[in-house]
Parts: sequence; C-alpha cells; structure tokens
Amino acid sequence: MTTRTDTLPAPAKINLHLHVTGIRADGRHELDTSFAYVDVADRLTIRPDNDLHVACSDAHLEGESNLVWRVLTAMRKRYGVTEGLYVHVEKHLPEQAGLGGGSSDAATAITCANHLWGLNLPLNELIEFAAPYGADIPCFLFGRASLATSIGENLVELPTPLPDQHVILAHPGVGLSTAEVFARFDAGAQLTRHGAKDTMPARSSEPSPKQVFHLGVNDLEAVACSLCPELESLLTAMRKKTAKVWMSGSGSACVALVDDADTARRLAEQLQHAELAGWTHAGKLLAVHPLMETAYWGVAKR
Repeated sequence: MTTRTDTLPAPAKINLHLHVTGIRADGRHELDTSFAYVDVADRLTIRPDNDLHVACSDAHLEGESNLVWRVLTAMRKRYGVTEGLYVHVEKHLPEQAGLGGGSSDAATAITCANHLWGLNLPLNELIEFAAPYGADIPCFLFGRASLATSIGENLVELPTPLPDQHVILAHPGVGLSTAEVFARFDAGAQLTRHGAKDTMPARSSEPSPKQVFHLGVNDLEAVACSLCPELESLLTAMRKKTAKVWMSGSGSACVALVDDADTARRLAEQLQHAELAGWTHAGKLLAVHPLMETAYWGVAKR
C-alpha cells in the first residue's frame, strides 16, 4: 500500500441559471440548469488506510455525519473494496449556501478513491453511482462547466464561453435547507412552463448543446427570499452596485459579476463591513475543475 498523501481541491460551483421543470413521483425535482466552478475551494487531505476515517475542520462534520464518509462507505460496499482511506476535509466554503460544498468534497473523494482503489470506473458509472447522494455531485465529477437536465445527472459541456468578468460570492451568514426551499416552491406550484423558449421540457434525455438560457435566472430565488430576509437584503444591496446579481442553487449564497478585480474586492469588503455578508469571495469563474490538473483525474491504470 502506498503511503502517499495529497491535498486536493474541492471547489465551489455556481448555477449560471436554474429552472425547475417537473416533480417526479418519488418527490425529486427535474431541473434545467448550468454550472461553472469558482476559484475558492475546500481542501481534502487523502491517503490510503486500512479502514475508512473522515475528519473535518468543523467538528460537527466528523465521521458518519460527513457526506464523504457516506458515499465512500457506499462505494466500498457496492464494489467490494476492502481497502480504506483517511480523509481530512478542511472547510472553506459555507454550509447551506447553494455552492455545493459538501457535494464537491464528496466528488473529490470519489474521484480519488476511484484512482487509489484501482476501480477504473468510467465517468458515466461514477455519476450514476453518486447522483442519489446529492444532485450537485455529478457536476463536480463531470469536470467542466456544463448544462444539466433530469435530476442533474445528464450533463453536456457548456457550449458557450463563461463571462469574462470577475465574480463576487457573498453568503448572508444564514443557511437555507434545500428540502425546505423546494417544499415551499412546490407549494406554490411555480414550475417553469413546459417548452418555454429558454428552458427544456422535463425529461431524462441529454440536454442540448444548443440550449439557450438566461444568465442569472433562478426559479428558486423568490421562495428562498421569503424564507430568509437576510438573503433578500443582501441581493438588494448587491444590485445597487452592479447589474448582474443572482442567487446560486437553492441559496443562500449570492453571485455578482463585475468588470475588474478591484471592483470585486471592494464590493466584497463593503458587504462584510455592512454586516450583510458573513462570508465573501472575490475571484474568477473556472470552466474546468482544478482536480483535472492532478494525477487523480480519470481512470487509474491497473
């Protein structure tokens, strides 16, 4: 057994747009959405071990309470793996933010385990295995900015370049439960119209590379604001500073695009100084997952 230890990135994602297009019989939601990564990340220190151990810089996310532990435990069971891993998750992304922090951690761990355990699982099988554990995990496994449909597991590469602007992420310091946001949305039955020009019908087929979407449109934003006044205040303040502002995922993190790094940094500082945001990041969008630059990307050779 190799004793190599590596520290690997688990980046944030944002939804460039998000439409809810249907509800399945099992209660899961059909989506029409798109993803990009951002240059801020949790860090996972991973090494081979005889058993599975998951530690975290946030004590309440140690061991079995961590999604990394749950997906790796399921992976060992499904594929008959007897080896283990030691994983330490250093958290930098806020929880319940719509940035996919826990899912990103899980995707990095899955990708690394696929390599270290010599499973050689192809991407489509990794995504099929992981999708039930979190709708955002597939977008991190996919490794490229993407369009997604179904419950998020049908992905194609984003056919257009990302905006060449600087991004500000801001979290109001209050999280939102994804389940609660979707439940409130469902109660209003505000499904995107079937066949609307900027959406796709609810279905399980691949998204079209020719799909047109409206950057920054998020069907969940209004209901999220109704649940979290701090989110609405943050969005209002950001929209006074720049035109393109929206909520990511089911919230409560907000996204803004500006033209230069100094403007991004100043806005992030202003939001924190005004106590509208408890966490901010000023940086850039990424079209490619940073894990692709490491030896862990792709299928291990036996």
